[in-house]
Amino acid sequence: MKCVIVSNGNISDYNYYKEIIKAADYVICADGGASHLINMKIVPHVIIGDLDSIKNYEKEFFLKKKVEFYKFPPNKDATDTELAVDFALSHRPTEIILLGAIGSRMDHSIANASLLKKILDAGVKGKLIDEKNEIHILNKELKEIVIKGNKGEFLSLIPMWDRVKGITLEGLKYPLNNAEIPFGSSLGISNEFIGNEAKVTIKEGVALVIKARD
Repeated sequence: MKCVIVSNGNISDYNYYKEIIKAADYVICADGGASHLINMKIVPHVIIGDLDSIKNYEKEFFLKKKVEFYKFPPNKDATDTELAVDFALSHRPTEIILLGAIGSRMDHSIANASLLKKILDAGVKGKLIDEKNEIHILNKELKEIVIKGNKGEFLSLIPMWDRVKGITLEGLKYPLNNAEIPFGSSLGISNEFIGNEAKVTIKEGVALVIKARD
């Protein structure tokens, strides 16, 4: 089961997201993400959060559509997006895609990207997508990934902590073979696709792998 979570971050090009959401089996809205879904004319299966961001008319609209609501207290110990991830994991999905998870708040954006590790630790594939970025994560369980792209698009590998060892990059302008990148290094930033796909392999560590375009 492919699950999509729509959060309250930056979404500008709604057409870009519609096909991603329509291809999902289950759609979860994290609180204020309701505004994006209304603009896309998409009805989620559930809405989750402390409901401090969703507008009254949006709530009434989705109640009429028989959408389930799961309300949490404002002093909860997790963000609305993490609550949505936990709910998605309880349904045993094969993949979770985070949308609207990057915004002007850097703390929320980094926290949402770090949720990819929680998803992967549960044995589920995960990625975070916006109009310019597609973020994946690799660790000792998922050591290899093939990412589709276009010539000239960028691919970066960022260690999440300590160091990542045994890095091999193929299909990129600057290949690596069994290399090592420590946390805090920019060595893995802004590599470039030379074709339509790139292969990233690691042997040890945890790394974010980001496909990006200007």
